[in-house]
Amino acid sequence: MKITVLNGSMRHGSTWNCMDLIRQEIERSEKVELIEFFLPKDMPHFCTGCFSCFYNGEETCPHAKYITPIVTAITQSDLLILTSPVYGMDVSGQMKALLDHLCFMWMSHRPNPQMFHKVGLTISTTAGAGLGHTTKTMRNSLKFWGIKKVYSYKFPVSAMKWSDVSENKQAKINHETRILGARIARAVLNNHKLPNPVFRSIFFKMMAGMQKKNDWNPTDRKHWETQGWLTGVKPFDTGAISK
Repeated sequence: MKITVLNGSMRHGSTWNCMDLIRQEIERSEKVELIEFFLPKDMPHFCTGCFSCFYNGEETCPHAKYITPIVTAITQSDLLILTSPVYGMDVSGQMKALLDHLCFMWMSHRPNPQMFHKVGLTISTTAGAGLGHTTKTMRNSLKFWGIKKVYSYKFPVSAMKWSDVSENKQAKINHETRILGARIARAVLNNHKLPNPVFRSIFFKMMAGMQKKNDWNPTDRKHWETQGWLTGVKPFDTGAISK
């Protein structure tokens, strides 16, 4: 199983340790090939809002040398994991900057057909509050990229670092991550049996209708035409083309 992890922090703190526990559980049943990106080291720039990725293609992004390896790893993975501790009641600034750079992959622009057959996971921990909002931010990107099944793990550790998390909380985390890791491994293995999310089907149909009328962005429209999505092909249907 190929796993790509996008870490919203350089720290190997509570959030990273929760991810690693899930990874260890998956490795009990599947051989894992893991690639990790740590922010901001592996993508140190904020999106400038130049719209070049939308209008001219993602390869024209001024930060393409950082974004391209991340997108390649994402599209080649079976499981995509986004992790972020809670910073100011939301994801870290580094994680938000990366997600901003990847908006061209949303279904409203140029979704990658491979994303419709992947499993995703978000992980977040906090010393206080903000887990819900932080989780939603990461889930939104996975959902609008077209990910087939999205899991989330969030835990209020009530500590500033992993070594300060109480024994009782660590025991609970160990128990919960074992269960979740096994569930995710089964989902990836039986990906073809997972149902198509209703929201994804409805939203994709809406975006196809929008792209048929698209006279403002030929790059987006050409992508949809090339995939055959404007003539009834769907990326999550059996036999759908992938270009």
